[in-house]
Amino acid sequence: MKITPGFGKISGNPEAIGICLFDDEIRSGKFSAISAATKRAMERIIAASKFFGKPTETIAHLSESASAPVLVLQGMGSRKEFNWLRLRLAAGAVARAARDAGAKSLALVSGDRLTEDLSEEMITRALVDGLILGTWTFDHYKAQKDKRLLRETVIYYGNEERKKAASKMIRHARILAEGQCVARDLTTHPTNEVNTDYLVREAKALSKKGIKTTVLEAAQMKKLGMNLILAVGQASAMPPRLIIMDYKPVRARKTVALVGKGVVFDSGGLNIKTLMMDEMKSDMGGAAAVMGAMHTIARLKPGIRVIGVIGTVENAIGPNAYRPSDIYTAYNGKTVEVMNTDAEGRLVLADALAYTIDKYQPNAVIDLATLTGAAKVALGKYADAVFSNSDRMKKAVLAAAELAGERMWPMPLFEEYTKEVEGETAQLRNSVGHRWGGACTAAAFLKEFVGNTSWTHIDIAPTAFPGAPSSIQPKMTATGSGVKTIVEWALNF
Repeated sequence: MKITPGFGKISGNPEAIGICLFDDEIRSGKFSAISAATKRAMERIIAASKFFGKPTETIAHLSESASAPVLVLQGMGSRKEFNWLRLRLAAGAVARAARDAGAKSLALVSGDRLTEDLSEEMITRALVDGLILGTWTFDHYKAQKDKRLLRETVIYYGNEERKKAASKMIRHARILAEGQCVARDLTTHPTNEVNTDYLVREAKALSKKGIKTTVLEAAQMKKLGMNLILAVGQASAMPPRLIIMDYKPVRARKTVALVGKGVVFDSGGLNIKTLMMDEMKSDMGGAAAVMGAMHTIARLKPGIRVIGVIGTVENAIGPNAYRPSDIYTAYNGKTVEVMNTDAEGRLVLADALAYTIDKYQPNAVIDLATLTGAAKVALGKYADAVFSNSDRMKKAVLAAAELAGERMWPMPLFEEYTKEVEGETAQLRNSVGHRWGGACTAAAFLKEFVGNTSWTHIDIAPTAFPGAPSSIQPKMTATGSGVKTIVEWALNF
């Protein structure tokens, strides 16, 4: 979608006009961008439909008297309860309604007082995010594809100065949202399509955008001692891989690493899952987030070196499956007893983290994973869990999440959690044998593989799949969570 800023009266011939209203603007709102005819049409629609401006209210009306064939009214509720996320949902609802009415172009307008509540930058971020995510669809496997496309949107601002300020942010926000859509697509596709080979091809395609991709095959990983990743993947016909994507600008003085868990399907192994196995195609949500982030980094071209690493396997069942009680030596030399084969993600990440830190010596590293159901039990489906060995880094990641509009919550890494992952017959164990604090003990396990490097673990299991349905999230699809947070963090490192 082409998105451009405008100011003054709506110009051109948009096929739809979208107007976002607070509940106190129903009768007295000032909308300098719309014509008198459109204002009268809006007032008639409000009166006839009993529109109160609630966030759940969206009206698309075919109008001969307005300045466009389609007029969309979207409520934003009370000004006191207004925030960035509500504006994003409003923009998504307008975009969907305009597209569903057959419009290919949209003029998006809000009341003149909107900037009293949010900065111009945050307004633009929210609107662009809503437009891109609200019109994202996943119909790859449907007989009839949705061919309706909203091709162009002009966002109208109050004056020329605000329009100029919005221009740069529109591009930035659009690229971030499109990177999130990359992650959404990858995670929503089934495993018979997006397997370890597919992720390799996707990573190699980035070479056209200035990113060097290296792939470690099973034999190379065996030689390097990455026995944890190999153990998880040894029952599958799909070869396990470690994928490294290296964005290295000239004169880069700092290096950050983004590491993603890429379990393309998780049966649970011999500790087989008994519930929701059909959703386990999404267990590569962390890998998808890293892939989406590297797509974004390639387009934004920051001055910092960014290493994107994906450990990708299938946790399958078969004659060669790894077993509870098996003991393996990790890349960093630590021995790990397998207590539960369904705690495989931390094994994949452990080798990936240790190798990345040893090989590339990053100044800081973030890993992302759909790691534990315990995180979802703790936080529900509306926020992800953040753990770190550095308070400074944790604050920076949470600030990036706030800027990106992704909800994340700080979690503890007490010494007691580390003691719980100590093994009896090996140095470490991958599961502690009880349900309490599962997200915390999983993070404590990962901490054993990062040494003194500043590190943050984001457990995206709460939000990754399926996303809570909304105007920007179709049912039973992935959210692409984490992409924008890790990119914003890297850009501001």
